[in-house]
Amino acid sequence: MTQDKHYDVIIIGTGAGGGTLVHPLASTGKNILILERGDYVRREKANWDSRAVNVEAKYQTKEKWRDKDGKPLHPHTNYYVGGNTKFYGAALFRLRKEDFGEIRHFAGISPAWPISYDELEPYYLKAERLYHVHGRRGEDPTEPRASGPYPHPAISH
Repeated sequence: MTQDKHYDVIIIGTGAGGGTLVHPLASTGKNILILERGDYVRREKANWDSRAVNVEAKYQTKEKWRDKDGKPLHPHTNYYVGGNTKFYGAALFRLRKEDFGEIRHFAGISPAWPISYDELEPYYLKAERLYHVHGRRGEDPTEPRASGPYPHPAISH
């Protein structure tokens, strides 16, 4: 007789979201299952070749999805440990306060999120520390309120 394995937390994917989530959970003693759709990206010269990665889509899935009208489309996604985050340069955005509200677009309405920027802001600060973000608050006139400075000084261009 086999026993079912119990997990306290199941994380699907280790991209920016899942990888960030598992970091503080790893030391809690919880049983954590991480599911990935693919394997590790092979270490090869093409990893660093923007043409191979972006133009030739060497690492993108070859499968076709279908749009709302049933027409085939290419999803431009990668099934590897680290997900799409591995391929887009790891630029993680601190969304603006307005992004969490209802936004009217030409083609329709994007509904408001069930949480606000203010509820999420402390987690942005934690993620910036985890990822060793460099910068200086106040340089970007559009940046939202932050409860603390960047963890590291700005790097000159």
